[in-house]
Amino acid sequence: MKKVTSLEPEDASKIEESVGEILEMIPSRVWNGRSLPIPVEEIAREVYGLRVCRVSHDQMKEVVGDRITDGTLSGLLLTGIGEIWINEEEAAHPEWGPQRKRFTVGHELGHFVLHQRGPAAIFCRSDDADEGLGTEPTPRAIPEVEANTFSAALMMPATFVRAEMRDGQSDEQSIAALMARFQASDKATRRRVETLRVID
Repeated sequence: MKKVTSLEPEDASKIEESVGEILEMIPSRVWNGRSLPIPVEEIAREVYGLRVCRVSHDQMKEVVGDRITDGTLSGLLLTGIGEIWINEEEAAHPEWGPQRKRFTVGHELGHFVLHQRGPAAIFCRSDDADEGLGTEPTPRAIPEVEANTFSAALMMPATFVRAEMRDGQSDEQSIAALMARFQASDKATRRRVETLRVID
């Protein structure tokens, strides 16, 4: 399977448009269209009918079996039962757990919106298929990059990010402000700013 570090600008733009349409259709009882951070979990539950559950890594491994042989599972999308499973140990991490959980829910929702076809399926998000904790992008299968792009666009909508960026600069203070506003990780925020620059 072909692996990439980022999508072609036209492919990323299509995901941006899709997320923009989704955000416009969210009922005001779920999100008022202005407040931040975007309520990713509520959108998954109230708009798409997906229940978000915190489960152990061992429970996830039981479901996927030999499909994932190494690494940690951060999340699973179980389309047959309409659930997104989140690794409870990661979600509870005191420093980056909430950001990781938000990104993982967005990632699995991205699989649901972009890749769900035919009969019930299971989509995995392992620690090598996420926004990562390092600084360099890691090559990933295209559906994983698409799900990451969807998650970042949902968590950090382009219009809000552009409004927050001063003079198009991504200095450390701007990145820190964006991270706080969107409750996103450092790497996800930097990648988001970079992606929007490429698209623009």
